[in-house]
Amino acid sequence: MHISEWHSFNLCKLFLVSILVFHPIPLSADSVSTKTYRELTEIQELMSGATNENLGLKTAIDRLKLLLTEVANGSLDEALTLQTLGYAVMSDENFEEAITYLKRSLDTEKLPQNVVYNVGYMVAQLHAALGQFQDALVFAEKWFVQLEQPKADQYIFMANIHAQVKNHAQSIPYAEEAISLAEKPKATWFQLLAANFFELDRFGEAALILIDMTSLWPDNTAYWEQLAGVYMVMEKPQKALATLKIAFDLDLLEKESSLKSLVQLALMQGIPETAARLLEDAIAAELLPLEEQYLDMQAQAWVMARESEKAVLTLKKLTELQDGGEAWMRIAQIHVENTEWSEAQAAISNALKKDLDSPGRAWLLLGIAQSELGMFNNARSALRRAKAFEDTARSAKAWMRYSEDMKRQAAWITSNQ
Repeated sequence: MHISEWHSFNLCKLFLVSILVFHPIPLSADSVSTKTYRELTEIQELMSGATNENLGLKTAIDRLKLLLTEVANGSLDEALTLQTLGYAVMSDENFEEAITYLKRSLDTEKLPQNVVYNVGYMVAQLHAALGQFQDALVFAEKWFVQLEQPKADQYIFMANIHAQVKNHAQSIPYAEEAISLAEKPKATWFQLLAANFFELDRFGEAALILIDMTSLWPDNTAYWEQLAGVYMVMEKPQKALATLKIAFDLDLLEKESSLKSLVQLALMQGIPETAARLLEDAIAAELLPLEEQYLDMQAQAWVMARESEKAVLTLKKLTELQDGGEAWMRIAQIHVENTEWSEAQAAISNALKKDLDSPGRAWLLLGIAQSELGMFNNARSALRRAKAFEDTARSAKAWMRYSEDMKRQAAWITSNQ
């Protein structure tokens, strides 16, 4: 579970809305040459309604590049021209070139201090948009320290940058401050904070953040699943089960993998009846497909819960999906354990009509059931068949002796009545 899994940090998309809108540079005829002042003013007006598909923007860029060849090196005119050109090519989505021009404007050391910080912040955003997070952090830190009262968005920007360069411990306080300052903090901010805790193996704190998220956004399935996942990492399967069960009761669980995990957790925690009912409800609601693996799990759960009738009903559904006779053998085993000999004989007969992993075992159980039913001749025939298989030969011999004893005892009782 990494940062990328919790928070889609595509800064290119995040900042394009603000970046592509031209930010006018305040100009003053007293601080820049008259010619440059007039030219930059006209260019700004040209750019104010331009888009990256507008010829006006292309024209503005061409005029700025020409102006750059005319201004004096190291002058305020050059600094402002470079800054404006940086914003212009940035609006044209040429971020690498924009970074170059903006850095050159900073290198002139002619920009006012407040402008220096703003340009530095823009450079940081551009580096981030290009995935150059280490470079972004250098400019972002210089910009952030000069802020008197940083806003929530500014804190989260720093948190994101630190997280991207794996400074998770440094990212946490920025994210926490952003959340505390915002009237309505965004879910992605909580995701980032939880991810930082997770990356540092501080799973308890990650769980607390996710609990907050399930409270704030109870309809978001992913947060419940993530919380359950953290509990599993913490080796707290009971809490993971309770979390997924709440999500299931809220009709939020739809992913097959999550539903399967919920059932498996119920089985692990020794509450098979809950597991069986969850499967029954999920299949009925068509959240899980009616297929072998889930009917098999459901039957297993009913058996563990000692609900024989329900287990048999489930296994009979399973026989309709299986080519072999193993489900019939499981039905027979349940009937044998409950001393329901007639039902056992019927189930084994059905099993023997299909392919079996161990046909010898089927003949053995049939011989046992028929012996208990007093069908001694049939039992002897079945046990002889079982004796022919290596895995059941020994048991078949023993049961043949026992069946003969039962036959003699039955004959004695009959003759002495």
